[in-house]
Amino acid sequence: MNKAGPSARDVMLGLMKTCATLRVSFFRYLGDRLGIPDGDAIPPLPDLVRNAATV
Repeated sequence: MNKAGPSARDVMLGLMKTCATLRVSFFRYLGDRLGIPDGDAIPPLPDLVRNAATV
């Protein structure tokens, strides 16, 4: 373990919560960002947040 571990964990948990709020699968979102081909492309997170704010 190192000092970056807790920070990385917090970032991933924050992303998981944001995906849950936006009703986007965290694993599909992460896979899309990593370039794993699996179905439809998922828009960038800022676009999803902007779209959710206007609804």
